[in-house]
Amino acid sequence: MPRNNTLTTEGHRIMSQSNRRDFLRQIGTAAVSVPPLRHMALGSGTPGSSYQAGGGAPQQQSGAVLYDLLIAGGRVIDPAQKISAERDVAIVGGRIAKVAADIPRAQARQVYDAKGKLVTPGLIDLHTHVYRSGISLNVDPDIVGFQSGVTTVVDCGSTGAGNFAGFRRYVIDGSATRIYALLNISTIGLIVTNEIYLDPRMIDARAAIRTIGANRDRILGVKVRVNGKHSDLSHDLEVMKTAREVADATGLPIMMHWSVEPDLLAMLKRGDILAHPFNPPSPNSANLFGADGTQADKVLPQILALKDRGIWTDVQLGTTHHAWDVSEKAMKQGWYPDVISTDIGRAPDGSPASVLVPMSEYLHLGLPLDQVIAAVTSTPARILNFPEKVGTLEPGVTADVAILELAQGSFEYGDQGRQPRTLKQQFVAAATVKGGVFLKGAPPVAAPGTPAAPPGR
Repeated sequence: MPRNNTLTTEGHRIMSQSNRRDFLRQIGTAAVSVPPLRHMALGSGTPGSSYQAGGGAPQQQSGAVLYDLLIAGGRVIDPAQKISAERDVAIVGGRIAKVAADIPRAQARQVYDAKGKLVTPGLIDLHTHVYRSGISLNVDPDIVGFQSGVTTVVDCGSTGAGNFAGFRRYVIDGSATRIYALLNISTIGLIVTNEIYLDPRMIDARAAIRTIGANRDRILGVKVRVNGKHSDLSHDLEVMKTAREVADATGLPIMMHWSVEPDLLAMLKRGDILAHPFNPPSPNSANLFGADGTQADKVLPQILALKDRGIWTDVQLGTTHHAWDVSEKAMKQGWYPDVISTDIGRAPDGSPASVLVPMSEYLHLGLPLDQVIAAVTSTPARILNFPEKVGTLEPGVTADVAILELAQGSFEYGDQGRQPRTLKQQFVAAATVKGGVFLKGAPPVAAPGTPAAPPGR
């Protein structure tokens, strides 16, 4: 599809590439131009007034105006604070000010009515590939990001030491969604998909350490994309030795593609991550039941041991690295991963899949709602050492908020082999707030003397 075409995902219009720079400039302006609370009311332009989202005109406030924005009446789910109840979220100066019941609406200059909706910390997608136009396997970070309630994504190995600078300059620094990265142990990154098997000179510890040192604010780990085949074991061990050297020298974790080889698993340390447990059975990959096309009846013992060793597991559903037969078999045995992410999957309509897709599928598989939210908020925030605190609505942190709906109906979701399952509910993003500023779903601003409209859906 040409880059200047518009896309539609989950019923929302996405901007064309030609308008992207203008849009991002507007976002940046909005983020820095909110006047001090004492000077002006957000959305109305009138000192001391408040826009009541969901109906009614701007009204004069009674009493002190304490907050820039109040997200009122939603079910707040913040696993980091063990909150799962109807609460209001107050924001001032781009940070969370308070989470409590029945905060007076008159204390805020803008109110978003979240009744009937879920209010969570801004979602974190721990495993994406968002080097837009830089590699062939990529998705737009803002389509799978703020358009879907996701305020933070982690690109996992799209670039290595040889091309990370371009990724940072042309994508990371120009996107509204916050982007961090794991550095591919191969210097070329995902220019090709067999990057660690081409030339041993591309597995360069010194180059990786140097690149991480120059980008500590963005690189949070090391990515190693092994195939998981037994025939590759000796080669994979050598690559992992280099990755281990880099990780230990920089104090960062390794994310490795799935393997059941005991020698490879032994190289992982507490805090490392193993990705893709639900791969379809294949001679060319591994999953939690086996490798090389052989499948056991039960989750393998070396996989069950990962939790006790402090090794995290990262899962993708949707159409990438997922077979329904494998995920259903694992769940029936009580095996759950730690983190839900996307990689480069597709939604049922063929558009790039945000983390809302695997979240919906995990709800279908029986994971309780609060645990689904934890797997895209508090848990990824624990796994990686983000430079700023994310994944919570704790007072004082940057105000990243996702406002979600659970749509009811009949929704068909396929896996990598296009085997379908019918879901009865799916997550839909209603609004996204990043740093206290609406990037999606902002209540429309009512002109003076005109009735206000309900918040965008």
